[in-house]
Amino acid sequence: MSPLAPFVLVHGASWVLPDGRVIKVPGFHMNWIASHPSIAPGTTNTAEFVAKTGWISAVLHEGGYLELITRSVLDKRQRDCVWNLLQINASILGKVVLMLLGKEGILSLEAGLTRERFDALLDATARP
Repeated sequence: MSPLAPFVLVHGASWVLPDGRVIKVPGFHMNWIASHPSIAPGTTNTAEFVAKTGWISAVLHEGGYLELITRSVLDKRQRDCVWNLLQINASILGKVVLMLLGKEGILSLEAGLTRERFDALLDATARP
């Protein structure tokens, strides 16, 4: 199987590294974490792994429903990574839900989002 193009998502679970590399997960993130213990030693679940590595958890469901978990939207690399994911996959996305570690609730992102609006939403969400 050839590597995916940067930021290009496929159906199911994936890890997205801040540089755009996408690692397709065959099954669930937690199973993948258990079979790759050297990447983030001591992590046992998706949230811990995201916190330790800075990788973004992505799950693309049927109908273009995308769930993302990110460590921080204050980190420019993380923010740019999420933005690139949204832009490159825009044609297949319907609804996007962004979960931020350490924050209550979720952020729902609409189609046709401009970079300015995206940044404003993330800035408002990131405030304590």
